[in-house]
Amino acid sequence: MTKGALALGFLAVISMPLAARADLLEGVLNITGTADLSATGVTFLGDEFSVNGPAAAQQGDFISLAGTTGTIEDLTEPVSSVLNVPDFITFAAEPNISITLTSLYAGFDGAAGCTVSPAAPGQICTPPLSPLNFQNTFAGGSTVSFGLAGTEVDSITGNTTPIIGQFTLPFANQNFQQLLATIASGGTVTTSFAAQFATPPVSNVPEPSTLIVLMVVLGAMVGISRIHRRKCAKD
Repeated sequence: MTKGALALGFLAVISMPLAARADLLEGVLNITGTADLSATGVTFLGDEFSVNGPAAAQQGDFISLAGTTGTIEDLTEPVSSVLNVPDFITFAAEPNISITLTSLYAGFDGAAGCTVSPAAPGQICTPPLSPLNFQNTFAGGSTVSFGLAGTEVDSITGNTTPIIGQFTLPFANQNFQQLLATIASGGTVTTSFAAQFATPPVSNVPEPSTLIVLMVVLGAMVGISRIHRRKCAKD
C-alpha cells in the first residue's frame, strides 16, 4: 500500500466523527416574512421566509444560511403538545435539513383581558384554547406572539435534534381589540413576522440535560419578549 493511500485512509477515519456531527445545524436562527392572521390561524404568504442577513443575526451553524430563503407551512393546528407536521420548515440552501412541528404551546396571557375597553397600553389577552398572546404596546398598536417546538431532521442521515421557536407579529396601527373584531367577523389582517429558533448543542449521544437546556432557552425567549413588550408599552 502506498503512503498516499495510507494518508487518504487516515484522513477518512479521522473525518468520520466530524461528518457525523456536521449534518445537523445548531445555534440560533432568525427568520422574517409576511403573514395573514385570521380565525383559522396564521397563513405565511408565499409559504416563504427569509433568513435574516447579515450573518451576525444568526449564531452557530445557522450563520451559513444568512441571506437565504426557505419554505414554511401555514399554522392551522389547534394548541397541542402532540403534533407531527413534517417539513414545517425547509431551507433552500440546506435541502436535506427540515424542521418537523411537534408542539404548539398554549397562550399564557389569559382570556380575562380580551373584553376590556377602551384600548390602553399594556393590556393583554389570550383567547380560550388559543396559542396567540395579544398585547397592546400602545393605544393604537399591538403585538401577537406564540411559541412552538419541533425536531430538526437530516433526511440523509436520519439524525434529529430538538428545536424551539418564538414568533412575533407586530401591528403598528391596530390594537388587539380591533384585531379580534376583524378576526371574529371572518376577516384577515396582514403583517410582517419575525421568529427565532434555538437548538441545544448537537451530539451523537443525547445529553440528559437536553430538555432542561431547551426549557431554559424557551424561558429566556419568553422573558425577553415580555420585557420588550413592557418597554414598548412604557414608550
